[in-house]
Formats: sequence, C-alpha cells, structure tokens
Amino acid sequence: MDTDIPVIVVAATFERAAAIARFVERSGREVRTLRDLSEALEQEAKVLVIDPAGWEYTCRAILEDVDRRKAPPPAVFFVGEDDSPLFEAGPALDVLTMYETSRELAEKMRMAIAGRSLFAGAWQRLRGAFRDYDISRLEKIIAERMGVSVRSDRREALRHEFFLRSVANLSVSPQELESYISSHVGGRDIAILTSRVVAGETYFWRYSGQMQALKGVLRRRHEETGGAPLKVWCAGCSTGEEVYSSIMAAFEELGESAKVTVFGTDINSAALLHAREGCYSERSIRNLPERFLERWCKKEIEGYKVLDEVKERAVFEKHNLCGGDSYQWVRERGPFDAVFLRNVVIYLDPESSRKATRLCLGSVVKGGGFFLGSAEMLVPIPEGIDVVHEAGAFFYVKGKAFVRDDDIHSDEGQSESVSNPEDLEALYKSGLADLAEENFSDAEKKFNMILELSPGDTRGDTGIAVLMTNQGREVEASQKLQKVLAEPNPRAEAYFLKGLLDERAGRDNEALSMYGNALNLDRGLFMANVNRAWILKRRGRMGAFKKEMQSALELLKRAPEGLSWTTGGLGNAAIMKMVVDSLSYRKYKE
Repeated sequence: MDTDIPVIVVAATFERAAAIARFVERSGREVRTLRDLSEALEQEAKVLVIDPAGWEYTCRAILEDVDRRKAPPPAVFFVGEDDSPLFEAGPALDVLTMYETSRELAEKMRMAIAGRSLFAGAWQRLRGAFRDYDISRLEKIIAERMGVSVRSDRREALRHEFFLRSVANLSVSPQELESYISSHVGGRDIAILTSRVVAGETYFWRYSGQMQALKGVLRRRHEETGGAPLKVWCAGCSTGEEVYSSIMAAFEELGESAKVTVFGTDINSAALLHAREGCYSERSIRNLPERFLERWCKKEIEGYKVLDEVKERAVFEKHNLCGGDSYQWVRERGPFDAVFLRNVVIYLDPESSRKATRLCLGSVVKGGGFFLGSAEMLVPIPEGIDVVHEAGAFFYVKGKAFVRDDDIHSDEGQSESVSNPEDLEALYKSGLADLAEENFSDAEKKFNMILELSPGDTRGDTGIAVLMTNQGREVEASQKLQKVLAEPNPRAEAYFLKGLLDERAGRDNEALSMYGNALNLDRGLFMANVNRAWILKRRGRMGAFKKEMQSALELLKRAPEGLSWTTGGLGNAAIMKMVVDSLSYRKYKE
C-alpha cells in the first residue's frame, strides 16, 4: 500500500484542517495540513482535500493553476455534502463527506491516486488533444441532452471547458471523457459544460421597461384575485438578479405585505448557489434604482447583499426547461401570474426553443404576463395571446380566448395529452409503418407529435432514434437510446436498434444482450433472432446459430406480409429465403 504518497488538506483554520486530516488519515494515507491553497498547489501533491470556505475563490485558484502549470495537477476533493453545489463549481473529482466509513474513504483515495497516476502519463499531450472533431461531437451531445446550441463565438470556451472537465475527472483523453459524459452517469458534467458556455451575464433591473410593466401585471392580477397569493417564474435565472428585481418591483407596487413568491430556475448549480447567497458586485447593481438599493440592499465590503425580507420571497431550484420532468415541475409549482423567459431560447436549438416557449407560455394564467428578451419574439403569435406595449416595453398577455391542446394547466388538455395512450400507441405504430415505407417526413411528424402530447414518452424518442440512424447519425441515435433505455418500460424496438448500433460498432456482446432484451418484450421481432444468429456464427457457435435461425423461420411463417423498418427495406419473403438458405434448405414449403 503506497501510504508514502501524501495527501494535503487545506482549510481556513488550523483547527478545521486538523479535524479533516484526522478524518482522512482513517484511509491509511499520510496527511499534511496547510491553510494556504496557493502554497498547497505548489507542493505538487497527488491529492488535495479542500474545505472551500469561499467557493468562488477556491475554484478560480484551481482553474488558474491548471492553466499555467507544467506538472500534472492533483486529484481534488471538496469537503461537503453529497449534493453540494461545490462539486459543480470547479474541477473536483468528488466530494468527501465526514460520515463516510474508513473503507469507503480508503477506496476513494486508492481510486484517486491510481487514476491520477494514469492521468499524469497523459498530461503533456492532453492540452492539445481536443481537436475540432472532438468539439463537434461534444456540441451534438449537448444539443441532444440539453437542447442547447453552442454559439460559434463560444466554441473555444467549450474547448477549454472540455479540457478542464478532463482534468476534474482525471480523464486521459477526449474520447474517454466523451464516453463517460455520454453515459447515464454523465449528466452532471453535461450540465457543467453547458452552463460554462451559455453566457450568464445579467444584472439588476435589466430592461427597466419590462420591470415597470411587471408591476402593472401584478397590480391587475392582485385586484382580479382579491389579494390571493401571486407567483412569478424566472426561467434561466442565472445568479438571481432577475428574481430579486421582480420581488422589489412587487414590493414597491403592492407593499411588502403582499403575498408574492418568485421562482428562479437554472441548470447551473453554482449560479444558483450564488443566487441563494444574494451577494452582488457593484457591476451587478449598476442599473438598480437608488431607492431600491437603499431600501432592500445592504452595503458590504465587496458589493451589496440583498436583505432577508427580499430573499425570503425567492425560491431557487435546479431545472432543465428541456428535461423530461419539466412539465411535472410546472404542474407542481404553477400556474404563474408572470413568467420571464429572457435570453434563454437564443441558446436552444429550434425544437428545444419551441418546447421551452410552449412550456413557459402554457404555465401563465389567463390575464398573466409573458416576457421575452429584447431580441426575442413569438412567431407566429398564438391565438388568444395579445401583444402589449406598456411602460416603453413590449410583452405578451394571455387573453381569455387562449386555448391550446398542450395547455398544461387545463384538465381537459391533460386528459387529452396524457390519459389517452391508445392514440399515442396508434401514432407510434403509424410512424413505424411510415419508416418501413421510407416516408421519413411523415414518420418524423408523428414521433414529434407524440413528444408534444406526452413529453418524455419513450416511443417518440425511439422513433426519432430510428430516423437518426437512417440519416447516418448513429452516435446521436445511440446517445438518445441510452436515455430511452434508462427510462421505465422502454420499447422492444429501442433494444433492437441499440443492438443494431452496437453490432455495427463491433460490440457483439452488448448487441447479443440488446437483441435478447428486444425478444423478451416482443417475440415477433424475428430480425433480432436473425442478427443474433449471424453474431453466433462469426463466433463459431453453429448449434446456437441454427437454433436462432429456426426461431426466426417459425416467426416468419406467421408474420404478415409487408415491409418492416427492421429488415433494411427487404420484404418478409426475401428475409425468409435468406434464412432458409442459411439453414441449407433446398426449398421451403409452407
């Protein structure tokens, strides 16, 4: 056991550092303590355990050190809770919690030191290893998983962040990190990468005309509801300036006793941590009216802190507008009297932009306000939505006539979209039939319609994955299928297609398993038997090969005539002839 490899613990006080060191020594490792992070980074330690008293400073120091150092950086652990946002704030391998057992602690240290040893051998070539094609693949993953399109002016930032995530995870190559973040456990890193390349710069009282208009919306809603509680949602709130501005606007218009709650959501955990703290620089408050600054903010040594009476009305939560649980989140928190979706959709691909806009607009109550950024607009404007010009700003108001099939707060709409599985199943089967006939455009419309009516439905995503495969987008299709197969009750077709992609990629073991899963769900998928047979024949297992082909033959006898997307455009008769010939039949008789 390599106990001679030191671990350095860094904390703000000697007492805290000593307490953490005693804990880490339970792993059997030699431990040293320091109070100065810069000094610790200069020691060329294999492992750093950091108690980040100030997470912004801590992460900035680590990142700056990575950019300038020649020797391999250490593996980094933060001390915190399991769900600590500090994990996402910088290049940390993991979080150490003070209630871990000695065995768990020892295993974490062993893995970190072993991983860092491999990583050290790749360090010199790693910085220049992130080529354009690696970045293009990463852009596709981000678009697929998060619905975000990386702007051309942010591409180099993405390259740098990809490199930093490799350091954090001790990945020895771009390909290793890509494989990890493409898997079902890579969601955290995808969120971190996305948040780093989406420009989050904002400030208080941005678009002052809209904030004035919000006051009018809230006043009218207050009067219409007889003083009932009001709710506002700031989607993509970044570090919280928009949320606190909305609360101050409500306070000035209705008084501090008004029942107002403002929800702020974002995908960036570090930004949300900043928002909850409510501490801001001079730059962030540069546009805030002086009366607000004096009434609801307190001057600190470095900037201003929002007062507790304002912070108490804010609720910050991590939420992905394009995630599978987005509608459920809105149903539980909404409806809202006003929704801000400012400077968010410009980062989304067209499909995700439509989904996010539909989600947010559908969450607004009748008579409520909907606010977009200055360069964004609803095109076309839905029926029942009025464009309003007030206080020098344009925004939208949901009129009494606004009715949509996907209005997530309409009981009738919910019944149509969620409680009618027969229609969804019919759409899915019709889409598969279109695929067999190579009517790809019609198939795409039907699969997208499934996702609109029932967001996150695996049938819609399975169909889209088939289309991607037909278009040669096999990596994207495989990534989408991984997400589908992680959901409850995936379709047999999803397993079959994943098997097909695995087989094409040379992963025969995985392919055999996927085809087997498909057959367990649908014995009629004879092509799964056929494909399993050819893999087994390549391995010299002729007995198993014949058994699979005989099973396929029995299924083909009973299969209806026609085409199937699984047969690559061949009819059942052609497939049957191939199976018969492979079994050395001279002639097949019904």
